[in-house]
Amino acid sequence: MHKIGLRPSRFTYDGFIKCVIAGKGVAHAIKVNEPERALRILAKMRRLDLKPHIWTYEIMFSLFGNVNVPYEEGNMLSHADVSKRISIIEMDMLNHEIRHSFVSMKNLIRAFGAEGMIDEMLRYLNVAENVLWNMDPYQKSDLYGIVLHALVKAKETPKAIRTFKIMRSWGLPTNTAIYNIMIECCKLLPCVKSAGALLSLMFRDGCCPTVVTFTSLLKVVLAKEDFEGALDLLDLCITEGIQPDIEIFNTILSEANAKGNIHVVEYIVECIHRAKIRPDESTLWYTFCAYVDQELYNTALEALQVLSMRMISLDASILKEKGAALEDLILSEDPDAELKIIRTFEATEECSAAALLNLRWCVTMGSTISWSPEDNLWARRLASSYDANKRPVS
Repeated sequence: MHKIGLRPSRFTYDGFIKCVIAGKGVAHAIKVNEPERALRILAKMRRLDLKPHIWTYEIMFSLFGNVNVPYEEGNMLSHADVSKRISIIEMDMLNHEIRHSFVSMKNLIRAFGAEGMIDEMLRYLNVAENVLWNMDPYQKSDLYGIVLHALVKAKETPKAIRTFKIMRSWGLPTNTAIYNIMIECCKLLPCVKSAGALLSLMFRDGCCPTVVTFTSLLKVVLAKEDFEGALDLLDLCITEGIQPDIEIFNTILSEANAKGNIHVVEYIVECIHRAKIRPDESTLWYTFCAYVDQELYNTALEALQVLSMRMISLDASILKEKGAALEDLILSEDPDAELKIIRTFEATEECSAAALLNLRWCVTMGSTISWSPEDNLWARRLASSYDANKRPVS
């Protein structure tokens, strides 16, 4: 295009990203739209004197509206930086006589909420309601959902409850996600009764609970240290035909680890295995720490080895096949072995990289690697205990 003298339009770069996705995948495309590269593209647009579109600003609020998030919580310095950035973007919009769209306002409100800038977020919610007069009830409900999420994350319980009541009083449509947020809010009180009332409202509004709903309910029950109630909820979730995910199991594991309840930890680990769900890094961490805190170091190493292998694959034949190929990386005496493991799997299989690093550490601590984790004494003990219906006590 440059060689034949064609000037790129505002759609050129959008097309470029789509081509990258088609050719090299989403991961590479995301790398091409990194904020640093976005700045260079904006600079090129300025040099070519291309007038920005509202879409440009929608993306800018999304890309540049956060400073610390998601890597760390917002603070006074990041808040000042966010305010400065948003002011510059809005001033540029004004100079080009471009008004806010629903999406640009939504991205702006989400940016303030993610950084924990609650007052600014609520102020812009009010601005959105006054400026975007053509918003339909579902769009307005979408904005309120973003605000509620940020308020609960910031532990602004009274403001979250007040905002939810405003939604209800105005008859705005609710959905499962909004109810999940408010049930999560009950964990901060903590109040199981309020969570139950929200669940009733949810059914009344025709919203169906999901695994996220049950995860939020679990957090409320666990805030009361009621492990028996949490396990009952887990059973109910499965009975209702809702497929559990690793997050719901990790929620119980986290609290069981914090309270030193080894029996619950072991029961949940076996539940994960019976559900044919691969553990993740959090599963390993909570289980390992639970044993270490009780000074059960050999058991901790056994658990780490078994769970790391399950992270790689739950299929015994695949695991043995992969194990033979991966053993050289695990046993390598190369000083850069860890770096090679990370580079080998960083693009597609981060879990496999973490599992191999764990297994390499187990070998360093004197463990012998066996690619038949179900033959491990620890794994067999957990399976035997589960089969004997030894329900853990709180």
